[in-house]
Amino acid sequence: MARPELPAGVLLSAVVSIATIALWPTVESLWSLWRFVHDYQHGPLIAAIAIGWLGLVAWRQRGARVASSLAGAATLAVLLSAWLVAYTANSQMIHQLLFPLIAWSAVWAAVGWRHARPAMAPIAFFYFATPIWNYGVPLLQRLSVFATETALAWIGVQAQVSEFSVRIPGGTFEIIEGCSGKRYFMVALAIAVLAANVYHLRAWRAVAYVAACGLLAMIANWIRIVIVIHAGDTYGMQTYLVAVEHRTLGQVIFAILLGSVFLLAHWLARRHPAARPGATRPDAAPVDASPAAPVGVWRAMLPVALLTITFVMTLAQAEVLEPGSPPGQLPLATGAWQGPMPGDHAWSPRYAGAAGERRAAYASSAGRVEVYVNSYGEQRQGNELIQYSNTLLAPGTWRQAWPYSTRTLAAKPPLAAFEARAQDGSLWLLAYVFDIGGRRTTTDSLAQLYYGLQSLRNPAPSGVVALAVRCGADCSDAQALAGTFWDDMSGRILGMMPVAGTDR
Repeated sequence: MARPELPAGVLLSAVVSIATIALWPTVESLWSLWRFVHDYQHGPLIAAIAIGWLGLVAWRQRGARVASSLAGAATLAVLLSAWLVAYTANSQMIHQLLFPLIAWSAVWAAVGWRHARPAMAPIAFFYFATPIWNYGVPLLQRLSVFATETALAWIGVQAQVSEFSVRIPGGTFEIIEGCSGKRYFMVALAIAVLAANVYHLRAWRAVAYVAACGLLAMIANWIRIVIVIHAGDTYGMQTYLVAVEHRTLGQVIFAILLGSVFLLAHWLARRHPAARPGATRPDAAPVDASPAAPVGVWRAMLPVALLTITFVMTLAQAEVLEPGSPPGQLPLATGAWQGPMPGDHAWSPRYAGAAGERRAAYASSAGRVEVYVNSYGEQRQGNELIQYSNTLLAPGTWRQAWPYSTRTLAAKPPLAAFEARAQDGSLWLLAYVFDIGGRRTTTDSLAQLYYGLQSLRNPAPSGVVALAVRCGADCSDAQALAGTFWDDMSGRILGMMPVAGTDR
């Protein structure tokens, strides 16, 4: 009796669909990103193009017989484990970036390398709808500042540049993250990659074309910034482009940019014809003349089983939220240090969703140290220790001192320390350490990793301990004072952190 078979195209489509359902928290978070973050509102279009492209690949493989891959299944298992840790740790960025890799690994496991290769490009195209581009914002922002300063000097505009501020005689412009040109850059690259596939540009020509489009996107953004600043310098800060809006200008430049991307692809395709008649399409699977072994339906069950297990585990984690315990009481000090005393309201860190917080100050003959301690139980998105809205730089308009630098305080256990200015202009030294179920780190990403690993079975209690000391002319004395305090009091303060839902 012949074993049932599934063609490559059917398996490919089915496995990607199952992966999408299994990783539903990622899909849900991406949909929220596309709806509420302006720079990613093109996400549904990117997803639709990727799905259509993948469907075309599956159609071309509709009659192919395939062999599943154990190497693909092993890779899938590793990536799913990493995804579970990232999901448990509430690292949206990481589990969103793992999503296309997991989808492709599932295809590899189900249909084998030979037929998974053509699916690589459409699945990778989905990255243009994920927030991986946020990592490029600081570099794009710096390049925008440098290019703006250079261009203004060329056209004779007197400008003083400090960090992200451009000061002209009439006023000051801030080149903020929104001026980095991230959207220009990623949309131009997405269209360039699609055009390179449509026009069948190959090898170095495709790479050069995509790189040129990325450069064009950056130049277009620099032109937009320079035009606005030049308008403010020439016609005053109340001119339309400065005082009212310059979004229309940006849209016009963006339209010209996209037209240039298409025209460049068309020109390259005419100058260098893609393929000879009858040549194999670039996204078609290579033909294997050797007889292919029949693949039974059961051979596809391994990646499906792995995805199903992941789905069940995420559903189980989504059911119950344990609020956790607040930190223990602040220790009483009556020796070299006196306290706890009421904390200085000039420094009041903001952490959303904490199970509890403690603030106080301790003083000695050498000076005063502000202390902040919080704790979290089970963490969820928006209710977590490491998130964008949480900050030690509060209340008001605190800013980390420029140039940015973080050093390790010479104390045990170590603290990360940096300088910051309060809203009244005073200089402070801030130091902190994260405690995750008794493991300490000064790195945000490691804190998330520790929480994710420890919370795969049960939520790990976690929190942050932070110190603040006012500086004089510099922070050398403040650094010594914080180090002495931490050497004397760290054991008792860290003892405030809850363990398994109870106070130490």
